[in-house]
Amino acid sequence: MGFVSFWHKGEVRISRMRVLPWHVFLGLYTYGLAIITAETGILEKLTFLQTNGVVLKRCSEAMIVNGLGLWLAMLCGVVILTAVSPKHYQSIPTTKDVYSDSKCLTS
Repeated sequence: MGFVSFWHKGEVRISRMRVLPWHVFLGLYTYGLAIITAETGILEKLTFLQTNGVVLKRCSEAMIVNGLGLWLAMLCGVVILTAVSPKHYQSIPTTKDVYSDSKCLTS
């Protein structure tokens, strides 16, 4: 759907602007699921290593893994905040805004 609406030459700018919030939502949703999967994998690996006695609960390796998990969560927050910040959104243009008398885009 994203390929068709954003790359098809016949699509009008208004319809692409209407699809943009859904495109952003689905992209951020997929990104969030990928981050959750990575966090779960990090936690699972550390838990298995601690259960088998390979890594102690308060050793430097455990602190590095915990730091990696926190860094990944902070990065996710920054990416999502940047993606949804108001300066990236514009209001949906009307037909008058899209096509002027000279048939040029005004935005």
